[in-house]
Amino acid sequence: MIGRIRSQTEEASKFIVDWMEHRTGIVTIMEHALYEPVPKRGAWIYTLGSAVLLLITVQFLTGILLLFYYVPSTDHAWNSVNYIMNEAYFGQLIRGLHYWSANFLLAMIGLHMAQVFFAGGYKAPRELNWVVGVILLLLVIGLAFTGYLLRWDQDGFWASVVGMKIGSYSPFVGGYVVNFLLGGDVAGPATLSRFFALHVWLLPAAIAPFIGLHLYLLRRHGVFGSEFEYSERLAKLHERQRLEEYADYELDEEEDEYDGRGNGRGNGRRE
Repeated sequence: MIGRIRSQTEEASKFIVDWMEHRTGIVTIMEHALYEPVPKRGAWIYTLGSAVLLLITVQFLTGILLLFYYVPSTDHAWNSVNYIMNEAYFGQLIRGLHYWSANFLLAMIGLHMAQVFFAGGYKAPRELNWVVGVILLLLVIGLAFTGYLLRWDQDGFWASVVGMKIGSYSPFVGGYVVNFLLGGDVAGPATLSRFFALHVWLLPAAIAPFIGLHLYLLRRHGVFGSEFEYSERLAKLHERQRLEEYADYELDEEEDEYDGRGNGRGNGRRE
């Protein structure tokens, strides 16, 4: 009985997958997007980028769920967070996932960029993808900074004030940016409203297309850097040069042999 149910389930799953592949090509797209050849040694290092993508996805999903209860006002922000943590179903779990995945996200991005740097993945033709990765890092830092104030407690409030005070010393644009974020002379309702808009709408909307561009460039040029790819290219270049030299040598031998036969026949006729 169990075996028959298992076989029927496998057949139904295969039928659904084949049906979707025939009409959308989703299986081929997923294989192209998810499968990437990596070296046998240190293969797990190349999963750091996938871990970053997973954590960003967790941030988006849990953030959407938190929006159902969070109230972005100075009167109700802290109370709404307290309600999420103590009253809402699975609220503590969802907020915990959002909080800890944000911390792990920054750590994973640092490890991922270190792996790309030491593997030489920033070199040609991948310079643009490295620049896109740096932009994503700055956007994620912006997410972390703007999200800290949304709790509207003493810790988040003063940490944000100190961060904006430090940023105000940036040359040329520092003062203007801080004045825009504050929405006035001091942190207040306008500050919370602007941080909420940046954290929930503007920064995620900016991150999404850059993630798509990052993945496109990754699939276009691959993930390997100088340690693997360029050594392979150098070996292929040496092999091609050896074959070309051998072909030139064979051609010279044939020309010498032809000239020898021609000269010999010519001398015979003159004699």
